[in-house]
Amino acid sequence: MGGRIRAVAVAAAALGLVIAAAGVAQADSSSQPSMRDARAAATASGELGAAAKGGFGTAATWFTGTVAAGGTQGWTWTNAPADAAYVVGYNPVGATTSSMCQFETISTRYVQLWGGQRQFQFTLKNVGSIACGATVQLAAVSSSVATSTGGVSPGGTQTHLWNIPWHTNWVVGLNPSGATSSAACQFQVTRTWFVQPAAAGAVRQLYVEVKNVGTIACQTDIRLGSTAVSYNFTIATIASGTTWSTVWFNANPVTSVYLVGASPQGSAPITCQFEVTRMIYRQSINSDGSSQRQILISFKNLGGTTCGGLAELQTIAA
Repeated sequence: MGGRIRAVAVAAAALGLVIAAAGVAQADSSSQPSMRDARAAATASGELGAAAKGGFGTAATWFTGTVAAGGTQGWTWTNAPADAAYVVGYNPVGATTSSMCQFETISTRYVQLWGGQRQFQFTLKNVGSIACGATVQLAAVSSSVATSTGGVSPGGTQTHLWNIPWHTNWVVGLNPSGATSSAACQFQVTRTWFVQPAAAGAVRQLYVEVKNVGTIACQTDIRLGSTAVSYNFTIATIASGTTWSTVWFNANPVTSVYLVGASPQGSAPITCQFEVTRMIYRQSINSDGSSQRQILISFKNLGGTTCGGLAELQTIAA
C-alpha cells in the first residue's frame, strides 16, 4: 500500500478490541451498474424479513429474474438502519443436468446520502455458463461502532486490525458521514483477512481494509458484528500465495445465508494468514433429478509460510 502510513489507537470498549494502522491509495476507477431498488422489490413480493429494520436474521428476499451468463445486477437497500451489517446470499434456480446455476457477490458498499439516509449497495453476477436466476437473500447482523476512519480523501484506504476470540465469526459494516447536497459519502470494505500471530498462545486477529469509493472527502464509522459458529472444517495445508477451494454441499436450509471466516493454525514463529476470496452459491441437479444448493468457497494463504487452519461457517436465517 503506497502513501503515508499513520497509526490509529482507539479503544473499542464495547467489543474489547484493539485497532492499528491506516494508509492511502489511488482512486477506484471501476464503475457501478445501474442500481435497482431492493426494498421496493422485496416489498412488492411480500418478502420483507424480521430484520428489515435491523437485528439479526433475514432482512429481505426477492428474485433477480433471468440473468444472462456473465450478467450483473446492482441493487440498493434503502433506509438501512445504522446498526445493521449486511451479508448477501443466493438460492439459484434454473440449473440443468449438464450445467449449474451460479451466483456471486462481486462488490458491496455503504452510502450516506445528503440528509442522512444510509444505504447498502451490492453487485451480483451470474458466474455460470447458462442464463438463470436466483432468490437474493439479504441478511443482517447487529453491529457496534469499533472506530472511525476520520476524514479520507476519494480513493484513500485504511487498514485496521482487531484481536478477536477464536471460533467466532465477524461481519463488518460501515456508517459513512459527510455527504453533501451534490455528492454522497461512499465507502467499501475492500478486503478482510484473518491472522494467527507468531507469538505462541496469541489471540486471532481480524484485518479490515476500507476505501473511500466516492468523489468527496468524508469519513465512516467501522462497525463490527459477531456471531457464533455453526459448522467448521479443515482448510488444507497450502503454500504461501496459493488458493484452496472446496464445496459445501447441501447448503440447507435454502432460505439461509452463510457467513464464512477462517482460523489460521500451525504457523509459529511465522504468521499464518487466510482470506476468504470467493463464495459462489450454486444449484446442481442430482442424478435422481432433485436439486441441491452448494457453496464453492475459496481461501487464499496470504502469509509467508505453508500452513492451514479451520474454516468456520455460521448460518443466518429468519
